Order: sequence, then C-alpha cells, then structure tokens
Amino acid sequence: LHFTGSGSEFFRIWITNLLLTICTLGLYSAWAKVRTINYFYGNTSLDGSSFSFVANPIAILKGRIIAFAVFGAYTFFQTVEPVVSLVIMLAVFPLIPLLVVRSMRFRMQNTEYRGLKFNFTGSVGHAYSLFFGGVILTYISMGILFPWWDCQKKQYLLGNLRYGNKRFESFPRAGVFYKCAGICILMGIGMTFLMILISVAGGLLAGDFGFVAGILFLYLSMGILWAYWHVSTTNHVMESTCLPGVFFRSRMTTHDFVALWVVNIILLVLTFGLAVPWVMVRNARYRVNCTTVLAEDLDSFVQGQIVSTSAIGEELGETIDLDIGL
Repeated sequence: LHFTGSGSEFFRIWITNLLLTICTLGLYSAWAKVRTINYFYGNTSLDGSSFSFVANPIAILKGRIIAFAVFGAYTFFQTVEPVVSLVIMLAVFPLIPLLVVRSMRFRMQNTEYRGLKFNFTGSVGHAYSLFFGGVILTYISMGILFPWWDCQKKQYLLGNLRYGNKRFESFPRAGVFYKCAGICILMGIGMTFLMILISVAGGLLAGDFGFVAGILFLYLSMGILWAYWHVSTTNHVMESTCLPGVFFRSRMTTHDFVALWVVNIILLVLTFGLAVPWVMVRNARYRVNCTTVLAEDLDSFVQGQIVSTSAIGEELGETIDLDIGL
C-alpha cells in the first residue's frame, strides 16, 4: 500500500471544509466528511489502483442531525432537569452495539476498490453479546479478561468484512494480547518507579519544576504504553487476517509511532491547531506505508469477483441510508 497525499494539498480542502461548515452552521459537515475520506482513499493506492468513498452526504447529514438533537437535549436537560438527561443517556447507551454495526456497514458498503464494494455482515446480536458481555466480564474479572475481550472485538470487526462475495478471515490469538498486556504491566511498574524518582529528585533540586517534570514523564509513559499496545496488537491482527489468496503484513514499530505522536503534538502546539491537516496526512502515510498486501495475482482475483457479484452490486449501497459513525 502507498499513500501519496500531502499536508499542503489537504490543507486547502480542510480549511475550505471548515469555513463552509461554520458558514452553514454545521450543515456542510456531511459533505466535508465525504471530501475528507475521499481525499485519503484517493491517495491510498494498492497495485496501481486507489480506493474511493461513494457515500451520499445526505445520509451522513441525517445521522448528524439525529445525533445533534439527542446531544442537544441531553446537554439542555443537564442544567434544567438532570433526571431527564439521565433518562436520555440510559436510552442511548443500550444502542451502542447497534450503532457500531450500522456504522461499520455504512462505511464498508460505501468503500470501493476496482469497482467492487466492501461490506460488513456482523450480526447485531453478536455485537450485543460481545460489547455488553465483554464489559461485564472484564469488570467482574477486575480487568484480567480485557486482553481476551479486545482480541474478540478485533476478530468480530475484521472477520465479518467482505470484499465482493469473498469473506475476510481473522483469527488473532488471545495469548499474544496477554503477552502484550504483561509487557505493558512490567513497563508500567518500571516507569512508575522512574516517575517517583524524577519527582522526588527534581523536587529537591528544582522545587515545583521537579513535580512538573514528573507529570510530563507520566504522560509520556502513558503514551509509550498505549503505543506499544496499539502497535503490537495491530501488527498481530493484520497478520492474522486474510482473504482467499490475499494476506496482510503490518510493520509498525513502537519507537516510530511514539516519534510520530510527539512530533504531531509539537506541530499542533506551535501552530495553535492549524497543523491538523499535516498531522492527519502524517498519520495516514505512516499507517498505510507500513502495510503490505501479499497476493500472487490480484487482477484475476478482482476480475472474478466482478463477474460473480455484478447482480447484487447495486443493492449493497442501499442496505443502509443512515451514517451513525460520527
């Protein structure tokens, strides 16, 4: 996979989207989302062909209007009648697994590569048992089952993807997740001792500055731990996922990911947020360029799928007309 976008080029799209969204009181945000996704898809190429996003902005606008109405009512009643805001929150919370499924289905059914659409076929019932059941089990086990739960979520989201009429297979191993969790715990213990040492020594030598240095080290440590978990589990999940005759590899590393993250924060601080387009492009370029697709003959695979799915291609995009993946 290759990414060819540039920060300066995307900045023009980003600033136009921002100004039009402000001028239209948020209504243009749906079109802005489609333009943004299409820019990143269009600059992501595999074997000489790029991806495309074909969603109808009106569908996205519907979802945003609904979300804005619900969030607005929740915010309003927080100060006027807190009980009503609590009822709204309790009414929305049980819908989370349904929203995850609908969001994935919308995004996939509107993603194309070489004339074929993706799809997501995960069931809502499985989503409820996975997301709510997983939360309960993780809570009861005091976090011990979290690596297993995270592994199951990845398997559900990737194992239910389809490209044409072929289904992805994803079999990540929970043992790898537990190994990563163990390393994170050991790293966390070591970093905690270092933070205490830095805070105490810095406090004796430099007063309040030592305490500030300790806090900064704490945030950096949390970032390193998260980066290690994300990189390690992502690389493993990618290598455990395949299509018939198509395999994937991810070569992200923790130190490169942390460096990317640190530079992004510096850019955002120095430019007061105007570097957002460059940060988004940097993130996309790193993730895409670290991913490899292994296939003997992708052309014949795609051509065979076009022949076998032409009859149902039209209806895939009509399965859902509401974007909830805000």
